[in-house]
Amino acid sequence: MTATDIHRFPIAGASAWTRAGIAADDGWIHVLTDAEIDDLDRALQGVRGWTGKLSDLSRSDFPLPVLAPRLAKLEDEVRTGRGFALLRGIPVERYNDDDVFLLKWGIGTHLGRAISQNTYGDMLGHVFDHGMGDLSAVRTRGYQTNAALDFHVDRADMTSLLCLRQGRTGGRSRIVSSISVHNAILARHPEYLPTLYEGLPYIVVEAAGAIQTWNGPVFGVTDGVLSCSFRRNTIQKAIDSPGVTLTPLKAAALACMDATMNDPSLAFEMELRPGDIQFVNNYTTMHGRTAFADGDDKGQRRHLVRLWLKFLTPRPASDYIRDQYKGVEKKLEHNPTGWRTQ
Repeated sequence: MTATDIHRFPIAGASAWTRAGIAADDGWIHVLTDAEIDDLDRALQGVRGWTGKLSDLSRSDFPLPVLAPRLAKLEDEVRTGRGFALLRGIPVERYNDDDVFLLKWGIGTHLGRAISQNTYGDMLGHVFDHGMGDLSAVRTRGYQTNAALDFHVDRADMTSLLCLRQGRTGGRSRIVSSISVHNAILARHPEYLPTLYEGLPYIVVEAAGAIQTWNGPVFGVTDGVLSCSFRRNTIQKAIDSPGVTLTPLKAAALACMDATMNDPSLAFEMELRPGDIQFVNNYTTMHGRTAFADGDDKGQRRHLVRLWLKFLTPRPASDYIRDQYKGVEKKLEHNPTGWRTQ
């Protein structure tokens, strides 16, 4: 890497947003109209009771003549604009859980290509407290716990999260523009950028496969386009593992990253209501959440339904990020969630 590989000028544009700008402009929220909800309902009627694999359901099986133009605009805004969006108002209380899963999948077919989220080959992910306990355990993924999750990206171009049910307390979504984080580090501590471009330690956290560590760049520039790949909890697990030593410079760069991405002027917090779908571009936006607590009854047990999607129009990115964002190879057969995943 040379100095010219580092983006040395502030980046302007929609993806370089700050908390104040997002709080003042709710253009990132689209509330479904009655006509759009009716459109979803008609599409659901066509696939209700589907017993095959979700991956066999295509866009043509889930036509949305009314909603599709809105989804196309949303996809473009997430991919090339602000980097996130919220679709609000799916009447989840009207449907049983499997209907909601089909709706979620059907909407996803209009936005990208779904990819596997874990070694079980889950195409439809379920984010709830699996009772896994200690988030610091190497093989425990954050979505399996009720713990707070530091800012991170998922291993896909786009993350799509539907809120099926809220917990009793907590679980608020947090997002931050990784482009604005880069701008802030450039302005305040440019001395750490070379280290962040060179990378920080990571460790395998999947349920299968050898435990191994590697070095992963946080930022990279391809064809003049800046991208970010940062998974804070996975980095911490690598640091805490035997044989990994963090140099003082890398420790300082990581501390700078922590402070910057959690800067109250940059990070934005929102509540995901039942029927909301949040969409996040993992190249330009990091996401996390606060800790949550469930209630005793099903209606107060937090449950988000997740898709990892590949953009239909590729974004310039390094070979490393492309490899990271291709999903997780299926190696195991057992589905531990008890919910439809494939």
